Amino acid sequence: MHIEAYKTNVKTKKDASLLVALLQFVISDCIINFDKKGQETILKIETNRDIKEMVYRVFSKQGFHCQII
Repeated sequence: MHIEAYKTNVKTKKDASLLVALLQFVISDCIINFDKKGQETILKIETNRDIKEMVYRVFSKQGFHCQII
């Protein structure tokens, strides 16, 4: 398994919880966590496959932005 990290514009725990639920529905075989690093919110996903496009799609549909780092 490898970890993909994304810089996001998520500000609240409520929004983070919603996105985690949606991502787990779409990508059920991974571990998803949000971490707060100063002013930035980082999404970390532990997975065995390429999920970047699925993550971008979920964020976009919910009106959020993320960028792989």
